[in-house]
Amino acid sequence: MRMTEQELEAYIRQYTELEKECMKSRFPEKFSNEEFWNQRSREKDGYILESRQFMKPEDKIVVTRQDRFNKVRAHKHDYIELCYVWSGICYQTIEGKAVTTEKGDVCIFDTHAVHSIESAGEDDILVNILMRREFFDTAFLSRMTVQGIVSEFLVDAVTESRKKEHYLYFPSHKNPKVHELMKNIMVEYFSQDIGTAEVLESYINILFTELLRTIRDESTQKDDLSREVQIVELLSYIEKNYETCTLTQMGKVFGMHGNYLTALLKEKTGRSFVEHVQEQRLKKARMLLENTDIPMAELIPLCGYNNMNFFYKKFKEASGCTPAYYRKMKRESHTP
Repeated sequence: MRMTEQELEAYIRQYTELEKECMKSRFPEKFSNEEFWNQRSREKDGYILESRQFMKPEDKIVVTRQDRFNKVRAHKHDYIELCYVWSGICYQTIEGKAVTTEKGDVCIFDTHAVHSIESAGEDDILVNILMRREFFDTAFLSRMTVQGIVSEFLVDAVTESRKKEHYLYFPSHKNPKVHELMKNIMVEYFSQDIGTAEVLESYINILFTELLRTIRDESTQKDDLSREVQIVELLSYIEKNYETCTLTQMGKVFGMHGNYLTALLKEKTGRSFVEHVQEQRLKKARMLLENTDIPMAELIPLCGYNNMNFFYKKFKEASGCTPAYYRKMKRESHTP
């Protein structure tokens, strides 16, 4: 039976055994779950939480609720952890920096991020989604970058941040869709119905897309990030008009000289206007090759090319094989 929203709310707010012990303690703020931490290995910078302690071998995704009334010691994981503030507020120290997140915010920690969590109050509900690293890299990095050049740019931007600080922060409290997605993820996970694993993967992919949109929307509201906003707008234009747009035409739309426009793209993204147009056209080609049986003569114009030889040359340069071989290879990989 699928859990209702009311049942979900009641379920995640019921007291765990550890919370009951904390509530009995004379000094709950000093309560320390020694037995739990004594079972964990430890390095100089903190404890290590291992996936085998929380996930079954077949699990890609596990959803848990963080215990309240109890400080979580400095630790890191051998899995990816997405922390969502369901309600209240969360005070954390991440890599030595105090970070406060509020209801609706998301933090994603990689395997190097050392963080601790202050003791939470009654209404401070923190939901954790544990993901195996290979699943996160496929779902977030690989799948997001094939959606289009805007998604690719945003993924590159946030992953560069991840390389420096080993975590990603999304101020998603302004995006109500994120809360709805988290609610759906939790209901699906705790209900455990037919096809739950597949449904969860789909929800997680949609969640990642909404988090990228949050980063984009947050940037557009900050004057000091005007050039980054401009880049997203430029890439969005190319993504929508890649079949026919020219540098001169795009320059007129944005009031820029073509040379300045392509130099700006090159500086901020590492690719020129022409390279972005080619990349978007090739993304369309790969999508059509994977998902349709459209003959090559009809497919090529749909991607914005009017020269078959030029298309073949560019496709082979980017993919390392011919379009026909790419289609055959993808079809075989999907065959049971």
